[in-house]
Amino acid sequence: MKPVFRFGAASIAVGVVVLLLKFLAARVSGSTALFSDALEALVNVAASSLALYALIVGAKPADREHHYGHAKVELLSAVATGAMILIAAVLIFQRALGEVFHPAPLAPWRHGLGAGLAWNFLAGLVNAAWGVVLMKVSRAYRSPALGADARHLFSDALTTAGIVVALAGAALLRLPVFDPLIALCIALNIAVMGGLTLLRSLSGLLDEAPPPAMTARIQELVRQHAKGALQAHDLRVRQAGPASFLEFHLVVPGEMSVAAAHDICDRIEAALKQEMEGVVITIHVEPEAKAKSLGALVP
Repeated sequence: MKPVFRFGAASIAVGVVVLLLKFLAARVSGSTALFSDALEALVNVAASSLALYALIVGAKPADREHHYGHAKVELLSAVATGAMILIAAVLIFQRALGEVFHPAPLAPWRHGLGAGLAWNFLAGLVNAAWGVVLMKVSRAYRSPALGADARHLFSDALTTAGIVVALAGAALLRLPVFDPLIALCIALNIAVMGGLTLLRSLSGLLDEAPPPAMTARIQELVRQHAKGALQAHDLRVRQAGPASFLEFHLVVPGEMSVAAAHDICDRIEAALKQEMEGVVITIHVEPEAKAKSLGALVP
């Protein structure tokens, strides 16, 4: 089993544990804010399950129906995660808004609320710790699905910390209306996180260009290893989840043999693949008549 699959499966197990802790917290406290936090945890479990499915499908090799592989399924998974987060925000908002005008009394500190906050705080710590692990793994394996899951966990941990502090303050001040107001803040926070997750994922689906630093490094490697060529131009890079696709035009002298031109391409490809694992490279070899006066990488 690949490492990303193991982490994807572990995310589901962690999510279930956090979900149980948060529903226990909501049950013993009767708090709308804690129930809202538990509802978000339910989205976490669904998102982690979807991420694991995307990782498994995305790892499949290219076939006759999908010549460029299945890597974009991870981006689709991240889009679905963002959509689920937004749906949870709407559900929380509906419930909390009704209770703002008719707030229920908070449970006594010693007979429910204190225990609920303790359970919820523990769940937040679990989420934060696992979010750190997932973010490192998502960067190491360039996984949008795990990255979206990690960002959601960080948001959830921050929300949990805010809930514990705010509800403790509401109990001390004896202001039960703070409970649904906190739930409304939770809805707003996760709506923002869901929207950001959705936008990042859609950018990937639209073949957004890589960061400028990555593009600059690619150009530098092409220049370093294109000795014998006259020019390289029209470099384009796109990413589909963990996969990268790179292409450019390489201009060589008209009298150069096919074998010599191929050797130059091999050198460039070897250098690029050493730094970009799994990159698919397409080089269009052209005669010197195709050289361009602008946008050239070589010489």
